[in-house]
Amino acid sequence: MTDFSQQDEEERTFSKKYFNHLAYGLGGALGIFFLYEILGGGLASILLLTQSKEWLWLIQGIGQIAFMLVPTLIAMKYSPLGKRELLRLEGNTTAMQWIAGISGILAIQLFAGSFSTIQNQFIPESIMPLFEELKNQMEKIYTEILGGGGTLNMIKGLAIGAIIPAVSEEVLFRGMMQRSLEQNWSPKRAIIWTGVIFGLIHFNPTDVVSLVVIGMYLGVLAYATRSLALPITVHFLNNAIAVVAINLSQNNTGELPDGTQAWIAALICTTGLAGAILAAMVVMRQRVEK
Repeated sequence: MTDFSQQDEEERTFSKKYFNHLAYGLGGALGIFFLYEILGGGLASILLLTQSKEWLWLIQGIGQIAFMLVPTLIAMKYSPLGKRELLRLEGNTTAMQWIAGISGILAIQLFAGSFSTIQNQFIPESIMPLFEELKNQMEKIYTEILGGGGTLNMIKGLAIGAIIPAVSEEVLFRGMMQRSLEQNWSPKRAIIWTGVIFGLIHFNPTDVVSLVVIGMYLGVLAYATRSLALPITVHFLNNAIAVVAINLSQNNTGELPDGTQAWIAALICTTGLAGAILAAMVVMRQRVEK
Protein backbone atom coordinates (compact mmCIF):
# COMPACT_ATOMS: atom_id res chain seq x y z
CA MET A 1 0.00 0.00 0.00
CA THR A 2 1.34 3.42 -0.98
CA ASP A 3 2.43 5.73 1.82
CA PHE A 4 0.83 8.98 0.61
CA SER A 5 2.64 11.16 3.16
CA GLN A 6 5.96 9.77 1.95
CA GLN A 7 4.92 10.27 -1.67
CA ASP A 8 3.92 13.88 -0.92
CA GLU A 9 7.28 14.51 0.73
CA GLU A 10 9.10 13.06 -2.27
CA GLU A 11 7.18 15.35 -4.62
CA ARG A 12 8.02 18.38 -2.47
CA THR A 13 11.70 17.40 -2.40
CA PHE A 14 11.68 17.10 -6.20
CA SER A 15 10.02 20.51 -6.52
CA LYS A 16 12.43 22.25 -4.14
CA LYS A 17 15.28 20.99 -6.29
CA TYR A 18 13.93 22.45 -9.51
CA PHE A 19 11.63 25.31 -8.47
CA ASN A 20 11.62 28.15 -5.98
CA HIS A 21 8.41 29.59 -4.61
CA LEU A 22 8.52 32.74 -6.73
CA ALA A 23 9.09 30.92 -10.01
CA TYR A 24 6.51 28.29 -9.17
CA GLY A 25 3.86 30.76 -8.01
CA LEU A 26 4.17 33.25 -10.86
CA GLY A 27 5.30 30.97 -13.68
CA GLY A 28 3.00 28.09 -12.86
CA ALA A 29 -0.13 30.12 -12.21
CA LEU A 30 0.29 32.41 -15.21
CA GLY A 31 1.14 29.47 -17.43
CA ILE A 32 -2.04 27.67 -16.43
CA PHE A 33 -4.16 30.79 -16.87
CA PHE A 34 -2.86 31.43 -20.38
CA LEU A 35 -3.35 27.75 -21.20
CA TYR A 36 -6.99 28.26 -20.25
CA GLU A 37 -7.21 31.46 -22.32
CA ILE A 38 -5.72 29.78 -25.40
CA LEU A 39 -7.61 26.49 -25.28
CA GLY A 40 -10.85 27.63 -23.67
CA GLY A 41 -10.89 30.90 -25.59
CA GLY A 42 -10.11 29.05 -28.79
CA LEU A 43 -13.10 26.76 -28.39
CA ALA A 44 -15.34 29.73 -27.57
CA SER A 45 -14.09 31.58 -30.65
CA ILE A 46 -14.91 28.60 -32.86
CA LEU A 47 -18.47 28.56 -31.53
CA LEU A 48 -18.83 32.29 -32.14
CA LEU A 49 -17.51 32.00 -35.68
CA THR A 50 -19.82 29.09 -36.45
CA GLN A 51 -22.80 30.86 -34.87
CA SER A 52 -23.23 28.00 -32.36
CA LYS A 53 -23.77 30.34 -29.43
CA GLU A 54 -26.26 28.03 -27.71
CA TRP A 55 -23.35 25.90 -26.50
CA LEU A 56 -21.14 28.82 -25.48
CA TRP A 57 -22.15 28.59 -21.81
CA LEU A 58 -21.28 24.87 -21.68
CA ILE A 59 -17.88 25.33 -23.32
CA GLN A 60 -17.16 28.19 -20.92
CA GLY A 61 -17.88 26.01 -17.91
CA ILE A 62 -16.03 22.95 -19.19
CA GLY A 63 -13.08 25.11 -20.19
CA GLN A 64 -12.68 26.57 -16.70
CA ILE A 65 -12.68 23.12 -15.14
CA ALA A 66 -10.60 21.27 -17.75
CA PHE A 67 -8.05 23.98 -18.53
CA MET A 68 -7.81 25.89 -15.24
CA LEU A 69 -8.95 23.94 -12.18
CA VAL A 70 -7.71 20.47 -13.12
CA PRO A 71 -4.24 21.62 -14.32
CA THR A 72 -3.87 23.70 -11.14
CA LEU A 73 -4.63 20.73 -8.89
CA ILE A 74 -2.22 18.55 -10.87
CA ALA A 75 0.54 21.19 -10.76
CA MET A 76 0.11 21.56 -7.00
CA LYS A 77 1.64 18.11 -6.57
CA TYR A 78 4.95 19.64 -7.63
CA SER A 79 4.88 22.70 -5.41
CA PRO A 80 7.76 23.25 -2.98
CA LEU A 81 5.05 23.75 -0.34
CA GLY A 82 2.80 20.82 -1.13
CA LYS A 83 -0.86 20.67 -2.09
CA ARG A 84 -2.28 21.02 1.44
CA GLU A 85 -0.44 24.28 2.02
CA LEU A 86 -1.47 25.74 -1.33
CA LEU A 87 -5.10 24.81 -0.73
CA ARG A 88 -4.83 26.33 2.76
CA LEU A 89 -6.48 23.29 4.33
CA GLU A 90 -5.20 24.02 7.83
CA GLY A 91 -7.20 27.23 8.26
CA ASN A 92 -10.15 27.97 10.49
CA THR A 93 -12.58 30.80 9.67
CA THR A 94 -14.35 32.38 12.63
CA ALA A 95 -17.98 33.51 12.62
CA MET A 96 -16.89 37.15 12.78
CA GLN A 97 -14.65 36.65 9.75
CA TRP A 98 -17.57 35.19 7.82
CA ILE A 99 -19.80 38.15 8.72
CA ALA A 100 -17.17 40.78 7.99
CA GLY A 101 -15.93 39.10 4.83
CA ILE A 102 -19.38 38.89 3.26
CA SER A 103 -20.26 42.43 4.35
CA GLY A 104 -17.08 43.69 2.72
CA ILE A 105 -17.95 42.38 -0.73
CA LEU A 106 -21.32 44.14 -0.52
CA ALA A 107 -19.43 47.34 0.22
CA ILE A 108 -17.19 46.70 -2.79
CA GLN A 109 -20.32 46.43 -4.94
CA LEU A 110 -21.13 50.02 -3.94
CA PHE A 111 -17.57 51.08 -4.68
CA ALA A 112 -17.47 49.38 -8.10
CA GLY A 113 -20.74 50.83 -9.35
CA SER A 114 -20.02 54.37 -8.25
CA PHE A 115 -16.36 54.26 -9.32
CA SER A 116 -17.47 53.31 -12.81
CA THR A 117 -19.65 56.42 -12.89
CA ILE A 118 -16.83 58.65 -11.62
CA GLN A 119 -14.35 57.07 -14.02
CA ASN A 120 -16.42 58.22 -16.98
CA GLN A 121 -15.85 61.84 -15.91
CA PHE A 122 -12.09 61.49 -16.43
CA ILE A 123 -12.07 59.74 -19.79
CA PRO A 124 -10.80 62.19 -22.46
CA GLU A 125 -13.46 63.07 -25.02
CA SER A 126 -11.14 61.98 -27.80
CA ILE A 127 -11.21 58.34 -26.67
CA MET A 128 -14.67 58.28 -25.09
CA PRO A 129 -16.31 56.67 -28.18
CA LEU A 130 -13.69 53.87 -28.11
CA PHE A 131 -14.13 53.45 -24.36
CA GLU A 132 -17.92 53.22 -24.68
CA GLU A 133 -17.66 50.75 -27.56
CA LEU A 134 -15.29 48.57 -25.56
CA LYS A 135 -17.62 48.67 -22.57
CA ASN A 136 -20.62 47.78 -24.72
CA GLN A 137 -18.76 44.84 -26.27
CA MET A 138 -17.80 43.49 -22.85
CA GLU A 139 -21.40 43.79 -21.66
CA LYS A 140 -22.62 42.03 -24.81
CA ILE A 141 -20.25 39.11 -24.24
CA TYR A 142 -21.28 38.73 -20.59
CA THR A 143 -24.96 38.93 -21.52
CA GLU A 144 -24.63 36.29 -24.24
CA ILE A 145 -22.84 33.86 -21.92
CA LEU A 146 -24.55 34.54 -18.59
CA GLY A 147 -27.88 36.14 -19.46
CA GLY A 148 -31.08 35.42 -21.28
CA GLY A 149 -33.60 35.75 -18.48
CA GLY A 150 -35.72 33.03 -16.97
CA THR A 151 -34.98 30.40 -14.33
CA LEU A 152 -32.94 28.06 -16.56
CA ASN A 153 -30.66 30.81 -17.85
CA MET A 154 -30.24 32.08 -14.29
CA ILE A 155 -29.12 28.63 -13.12
CA LYS A 156 -26.73 28.25 -16.07
CA GLY A 157 -25.36 31.73 -15.46
CA LEU A 158 -24.76 31.07 -11.77
CA ALA A 159 -23.03 27.78 -12.54
CA ILE A 160 -20.58 29.07 -15.14
CA GLY A 161 -20.37 32.68 -14.02
CA ALA A 162 -20.26 32.31 -10.24
CA ILE A 163 -19.75 28.78 -8.88
CA ILE A 164 -17.08 27.44 -11.24
CA PRO A 165 -15.02 30.68 -11.46
CA ALA A 166 -15.14 31.14 -7.69
CA VAL A 167 -13.58 27.73 -7.11
CA SER A 168 -11.21 27.66 -10.10
CA GLU A 169 -9.85 31.20 -9.75
CA GLU A 170 -9.44 31.08 -5.98
CA VAL A 171 -7.56 27.77 -6.14
CA LEU A 172 -5.31 29.25 -8.84
CA PHE A 173 -4.77 32.80 -7.55
CA ARG A 174 -5.23 32.78 -3.76
CA GLY A 175 -4.03 29.18 -3.54
CA MET A 176 -1.28 28.45 -6.01
CA MET A 177 -0.04 31.98 -6.73
CA GLN A 178 -0.48 34.01 -3.55
CA ARG A 179 0.41 31.22 -1.11
CA SER A 180 3.65 30.64 -3.01
CA LEU A 181 4.51 34.34 -3.13
CA GLU A 182 3.96 34.59 0.63
CA GLN A 183 7.03 32.38 1.03
CA ASN A 184 9.31 34.89 -0.74
CA TRP A 185 7.57 38.19 -0.08
CA SER A 186 5.78 39.87 2.78
CA PRO A 187 2.06 39.03 3.03
CA LYS A 188 1.17 42.59 1.98
CA ARG A 189 3.32 42.43 -1.13
CA ALA A 190 2.02 38.98 -2.06
CA ILE A 191 -1.59 40.16 -1.67
CA ILE A 192 -1.03 43.33 -3.70
CA TRP A 193 0.78 41.66 -6.59
CA THR A 194 -1.65 38.76 -6.79
CA GLY A 195 -4.56 41.22 -6.74
CA VAL A 196 -3.02 43.37 -9.48
CA ILE A 197 -2.33 40.35 -11.68
CA PHE A 198 -5.84 39.02 -10.99
CA GLY A 199 -7.36 42.31 -12.13
CA LEU A 200 -5.18 42.75 -15.22
CA ILE A 201 -5.55 39.29 -16.71
CA HIS A 202 -9.33 39.49 -16.76
CA PHE A 203 -8.67 41.66 -19.84
CA ASN A 204 -11.48 44.05 -18.96
CA PRO A 205 -9.88 47.53 -19.09
CA THR A 206 -13.13 49.35 -18.29
CA ASP A 207 -13.40 47.64 -14.88
CA VAL A 208 -9.74 46.93 -14.13
CA VAL A 209 -9.59 49.10 -10.98
CA SER A 210 -12.57 47.37 -9.39
CA LEU A 211 -11.18 43.95 -10.33
CA VAL A 212 -7.83 44.78 -8.70
CA VAL A 213 -9.60 45.94 -5.53
CA ILE A 214 -11.65 42.72 -5.44
CA GLY A 215 -8.52 40.66 -6.00
CA MET A 216 -6.69 42.32 -3.12
CA TYR A 217 -9.71 41.95 -0.85
CA LEU A 218 -9.94 38.22 -1.59
CA GLY A 219 -6.20 37.98 -0.91
CA VAL A 220 -6.67 39.49 2.54
CA LEU A 221 -9.45 37.00 3.29
CA ALA A 222 -7.31 34.05 2.21
CA TYR A 223 -4.28 35.17 4.23
CA ALA A 224 -6.27 36.10 7.35
CA THR A 225 -8.28 32.87 7.51
CA ARG A 226 -5.59 30.50 6.13
CA SER A 227 -8.45 29.00 4.15
CA LEU A 228 -10.01 29.30 0.71
CA ALA A 229 -13.54 28.78 2.06
CA LEU A 230 -14.30 32.46 2.69
CA PRO A 231 -12.61 33.78 -0.48
CA ILE A 232 -14.50 31.23 -2.60
CA THR A 233 -17.81 32.17 -0.96
CA VAL A 234 -17.20 35.91 -1.33
CA HIS A 235 -16.03 35.47 -4.93
CA PHE A 236 -19.21 33.52 -5.65
CA LEU A 237 -21.42 36.21 -4.11
CA ASN A 238 -19.69 38.97 -6.07
CA ASN A 239 -20.22 37.15 -9.37
CA ALA A 240 -23.71 35.93 -8.47
CA ILE A 241 -24.92 39.49 -7.92
CA ALA A 242 -23.78 40.37 -11.44
CA VAL A 243 -25.39 37.25 -12.95
CA VAL A 244 -28.71 37.98 -11.24
CA ALA A 245 -28.59 41.60 -12.42
CA ILE A 246 -27.92 40.52 -16.00
CA ASN A 247 -30.90 38.17 -15.98
CA LEU A 248 -33.35 40.45 -14.18
CA SER A 249 -32.49 43.85 -15.62
CA GLN A 250 -31.75 45.42 -18.96
CA ASN A 251 -29.02 47.48 -17.29
CA ASN A 252 -26.25 45.12 -16.22
CA THR A 253 -23.47 47.68 -15.95
CA GLY A 254 -23.85 48.09 -12.19
CA GLU A 255 -23.37 51.82 -12.59
CA LEU A 256 -25.40 54.48 -10.85
CA PRO A 257 -28.36 55.91 -12.81
CA ASP A 258 -27.57 58.41 -15.55
CA GLY A 259 -27.54 61.96 -14.27
CA THR A 260 -26.23 61.07 -10.81
CA GLN A 261 -24.30 64.07 -9.51
CA ALA A 262 -20.56 63.63 -9.17
CA TRP A 263 -20.49 64.40 -5.44
CA ILE A 264 -23.12 61.74 -4.74
CA ALA A 265 -21.16 59.16 -6.75
CA ALA A 266 -17.95 60.17 -4.92
CA LEU A 267 -19.67 59.83 -1.54
CA ILE A 268 -21.00 56.35 -2.37
CA CYS A 269 -17.62 55.33 -3.79
CA THR A 270 -15.75 56.49 -0.69
CA THR A 271 -18.28 54.87 1.64
CA GLY A 272 -18.06 51.56 -0.21
CA LEU A 273 -14.26 51.54 -0.19
CA ALA A 274 -14.18 52.50 3.50
CA GLY A 275 -16.61 49.68 4.28
CA ALA A 276 -14.43 47.17 2.44
CA ILE A 277 -11.30 48.36 4.25
CA LEU A 278 -13.07 48.14 7.61
CA ALA A 279 -14.27 44.62 6.81
CA ALA A 280 -10.73 43.59 5.82
CA MET A 281 -9.36 45.01 9.08
CA VAL A 282 -11.91 43.06 11.12
CA VAL A 283 -11.04 39.84 9.28
CA MET A 284 -7.31 40.46 9.82
CA ARG A 285 -7.75 41.18 13.54
CA GLN A 286 -9.44 37.80 13.89
CA ARG A 287 -6.40 36.03 12.43
CA VAL A 288 -4.97 33.50 14.87
CA GLU A 289 -1.26 32.77 14.68
CA LYS A 290 -0.25 29.12 14.50
